[in-house]
Amino acid sequence: MPSSQAGRLPRWLLAVGAAVVVAVAGIAAWALWPRSAAVAHARQYLNVSACLLTEPGGIAPGTPAAPVWAAMQSASLATHVMVTYLADTGPADVKPMLNTLIERQCGVIIATGTATAGVIAAGKANSHQRFLLVTAPGAAAVAGTPNTAIVPAADAPGRIDQLIRALAANAPPPGS
Repeated sequence: MPSSQAGRLPRWLLAVGAAVVVAVAGIAAWALWPRSAAVAHARQYLNVSACLLTEPGGIAPGTPAAPVWAAMQSASLATHVMVTYLADTGPADVKPMLNTLIERQCGVIIATGTATAGVIAAGKANSHQRFLLVTAPGAAAVAGTPNTAIVPAADAPGRIDQLIRALAANAPPPGS
């Protein structure tokens, strides 16, 4: 063997060594590669909705509508009924806002706050629409209509759950 090749490794051994290094690097890269986050699936709703009309404060914590909205969301999770809300910007907006919710064909329109007279009037004018008026503690009693139920805030979560479950039970099957 010539002296220039005395300290060299055979070529095939170098090729095997390089292949092992590449394989180890590939496995390490695969193992350490960042995983993609789980793909979020869109929630499938029934073809029915429950809508909330709030005071200008909306559904922020501490507002009269906050516990009502929480009850609606809880019932929605259990039933797949879509829930939405609109916050009025003042007494003059109650009627147009209620009309908007009626046009959206909400299965039930739930209202909180000072919209009492507007909800009662809308109930009288729209006998096909169901309404639930949630009154504040100590509010003066008002007479409802056949399609407008009036409940005190303390009883609202249970009543909302009942209404939304009834909507779900009577909803057309998805895709129909």
